[in-house]
Amino acid sequence: MLLLAVGQLAVVNKDISPALDLLHSLITRQHAVSAEQARDLALAGELLAEIGRPLLRRQSALADGLWDKARARLTTLLSNFAAPGAAPVAPAERLRAGQALGLLGDPRFPVSIEEWRTSLAHRSQTLTEAGDHYWRYVPAGRYRIGGWDKGAPAAEHALAEFWIARLPITVAQFARFVNKGYRDDSHWTPRGLRWRGDRTAPLFWGDPQSSGANQPVVRVSWYEATAFCHWLSAQLAAVLPPGYELRLPSEAEWEAAAAFAGPAQRRAYPWGDAPAPAPERAVYRDWKLNAPAPVGLCPAGIAACGALDLAGNVWEWTSSRYEGYPHTASTLEKDFTTYQLDVPLRGGSWRDGSTYVRCGTRIRLRFDYWGVNIVGFRVVVAPSLAQMS
Repeated sequence: MLLLAVGQLAVVNKDISPALDLLHSLITRQHAVSAEQARDLALAGELLAEIGRPLLRRQSALADGLWDKARARLTTLLSNFAAPGAAPVAPAERLRAGQALGLLGDPRFPVSIEEWRTSLAHRSQTLTEAGDHYWRYVPAGRYRIGGWDKGAPAAEHALAEFWIARLPITVAQFARFVNKGYRDDSHWTPRGLRWRGDRTAPLFWGDPQSSGANQPVVRVSWYEATAFCHWLSAQLAAVLPPGYELRLPSEAEWEAAAAFAGPAQRRAYPWGDAPAPAPERAVYRDWKLNAPAPVGLCPAGIAACGALDLAGNVWEWTSSRYEGYPHTASTLEKDFTTYQLDVPLRGGSWRDGSTYVRCGTRIRLRFDYWGVNIVGFRVVVAPSLAQMS
């Protein structure tokens, strides 16, 4: 009813002054993290998006300021879901608040090239959960990869320090590549270029269920994820550490970021060995979704490095071979040349049960597979393929 009323004011009357007191109240009246605050702020975000920022600016500076206030309060709310003393907030309320923040412009991840450059200049320099740095530090060391189940093989890998993105790549981030780099042949591997052919975007690009700006991008093949990395790495070359590039993580790097609190301390889940998965820690089947959730709705599931969503929401492509795990888990593949099911994905998804949101869980797909909305990716700043060869 309120959305219809505000839409009438905005579209027909061109005067939203009757709604300003309501918006101000929704944004400011709740101070403690709670389901009530989540509902108030979500409704405020939805109403503001219905009005649109141009009309707010024409109305008054006070009206325009409500947009930024709502966005700031929603951002704080999402990061404080796991704060000490915070009241429980159910998945449905988290989801709606996250979607509202996406409508207003989610500030938790870089989108423009300038924002990417700024994020790299302020990347985390220590292994810590603290801070809102987009790039999370994982220290160099020898990491025990594999051996999760009794009798399963394990191997130690010497990894250089690297930085992993705090969140999976979102629709808003990938859209820049679709608009500016998808048709640039130089960013694709040779076989990826042949696979791409005349395509101009991922399969079902723009599907309403999975096109929210702050949802993780899905239905992308390994080829598309790799091309995105090549494109973005080229844009950021001047600010990357010497000998480093932006790319998909090796399976060993992904596991080190998700499971380890330093090379000597491995954990079953990103948040520790206990408690068992619950909806406040990961987005999985118990959320009862039909599409990925906006990123970063489960701060209680944070990894030791400070990355979010390493368990649940979407499976994430890596750049190693499935069959060689764990012994070749740090070996990077430049291009896949067969049609075997040989590309590993990690992390579980919104559609899977709780047994899949463990650090040791793996599945595999073909590198050209791009048909389902449970597969996405995240990126690392790590030693380049040339440095590791």
